[in-house]
Amino acid sequence: MTIAPALDARTELRRRIRASHMADALAGMCADLCMEQVEPEQALERIQEKALEQLVSLLDTRILSDAEAMDSCLGLIAEECGRIACEALEKGMARLREGLALLESLESSEEMEGMGGEFAGGSVN
Repeated sequence: MTIAPALDARTELRRRIRASHMADALAGMCADLCMEQVEPEQALERIQEKALEQLVSLLDTRILSDAEAMDSCLGLIAEECGRIACEALEKGMARLREGLALLESLESSEEMEGMGGEFAGGSVN
């Protein structure tokens, strides 16, 4: 096969990867792993495994018989796997921080309401 079909296959795979929004989907997995208190290294490994699994499923099966196109696409998968896993970790951690901030805000509001009721009750008696 010539270089053009290998580049076409790589370009098509890159398009599929971007269209999949895989990092967004894996961010939820990251948040879940953090909530389960999985060690960071193990969480990253699991996310990379899942990303790799999903990336391979995006391959066009027509390139399996073309070694050059297959090598090019597998190289792209190797590059994207790490990038997607890191992006998923960042997004997952951001989701957790947002959730914690919301929870703290709700708790603070409840405490203020409780104190306001005590003051109001105290002034009536």
